[in-house]
Amino acid sequence: MSILRFSRFYYANDVAFVSEQEKITYGELYLWAIRLTKVLRTEHGINEGMRVGVLCRNHTISALLLPALSRLGVNVRLLNTDIMSEKMDLLLRNKRIDCLIFDEELREKCLPMKLPCRSVSTKTLRIQMNEKSKYDTVSLPHILRGGEIAVLTGGTSGNYKEASRKTSLFQFLPPFFALLKDIKIQDYRSVFVVLPFYHGFGLGVLIIALAMGKKICMSRLFNAEDALHMIADENVEVLPIVPTMLSRLWQTPESKARMHSVKCIISGGDRLDKKLVDETHEILGPVMYNLYGTSEAGFFMMATPADLDANEETTLGKPIRGVECDVRELRDNGVGTLWVRSKWAMIGTQNQWQSTGDMMYRNEKGYYFHRGIAKNMVVCGGENVFPESVEQVINQHSDVAASKVFGVPNPDFGFVLNAIVELKDNASLSDEDLKIWLKPKLSRAEMPHHIEFKQLDVLSTGKRSRM
Repeated sequence: MSILRFSRFYYANDVAFVSEQEKITYGELYLWAIRLTKVLRTEHGINEGMRVGVLCRNHTISALLLPALSRLGVNVRLLNTDIMSEKMDLLLRNKRIDCLIFDEELREKCLPMKLPCRSVSTKTLRIQMNEKSKYDTVSLPHILRGGEIAVLTGGTSGNYKEASRKTSLFQFLPPFFALLKDIKIQDYRSVFVVLPFYHGFGLGVLIIALAMGKKICMSRLFNAEDALHMIADENVEVLPIVPTMLSRLWQTPESKARMHSVKCIISGGDRLDKKLVDETHEILGPVMYNLYGTSEAGFFMMATPADLDANEETTLGKPIRGVECDVRELRDNGVGTLWVRSKWAMIGTQNQWQSTGDMMYRNEKGYYFHRGIAKNMVVCGGENVFPESVEQVINQHSDVAASKVFGVPNPDFGFVLNAIVELKDNASLSDEDLKIWLKPKLSRAEMPHHIEFKQLDVLSTGKRSRM
């Protein structure tokens, strides 16, 4: 709420949100947030210290819930909209949620028949907010400190853990300064937030964009055609996105013409393939930045367009200021587990070393390269292989849009790798031809035994599901 108060003072007449044919200025946004705070307190009894779950897609009311709930000193749990009803029931009970705020469109998919807590839909909240005069005389309590805000990690595997932080701008200052220094985000006017707020990357982008008075474009769901319309109509300049979403934008007709306003693409949340970097730079020039971090440790590493062009494979770059990184348990090939320490890690781990669980290689110039996820390692015929490394190779094929590689039990080798491959539109490729192309690039243990061609399942975060 203090961020909105600041933005209202400096950018009152500037457009803050563009969402669902609706445009709201920063002056209006602050007043809406205050009114929503009063609705939550008077109509739904939400008070300091309560645990409130938010199950929403990206739109005006869901964005306003963050400052409104923070103003009431509430502990916010941002819930993944890909969670099915059975897991949601367990999650609400285990996290002891006092009240659930949800989008009506998610009821059938995500909510159990009987909720174990109070609930209210965002549709109801908007209707109640329209009764302006009803809340003019309502006063809000003095809150000494805001509550916590937590995102759930592990969305690609389905095993959710909680990463909590205080609702304070100070949590975002080091990444904020990195965006100023290296990306120069202050030079741009408009941002398209296609990543859901419950994802750490999407949440961070929203908060920093609000603090800097940007025009923030939003959509409930990612659709390549709709996204290109928004980018073209609103002259979007900054596009924070995961690689799968960007790949699908480039496969959409007339994407090059409609993306002409984009001057900065911030990739994060998933592995970025070199082929996608080269394609983007060929069309738009050197605009891509690669961000790396975890929900637990926050954003802590970045590669600039020059870094990406200077290396033959995609680099994660180098740690930003204020971060310590160390590659431990090194193997003979120089690959080990990445450990990190930062001040803005989740509650309970600030300034403490923690393992990311990612396998990394650091070259002599200090650049980091992702080699795989430790828990995904598969032993094939006695050899350790990482599915993510094989995916990187498959994705370099000119006809391939994306791939997913995974281990399956085998009586002769313990495990072998299989692959699901998504081809580009109008591309044709057989498993035999792909294996011939892969043979000089992969070891015998890394070669997929079975390849299936079909479109990959993609979560609402834009990541490929690993389930």
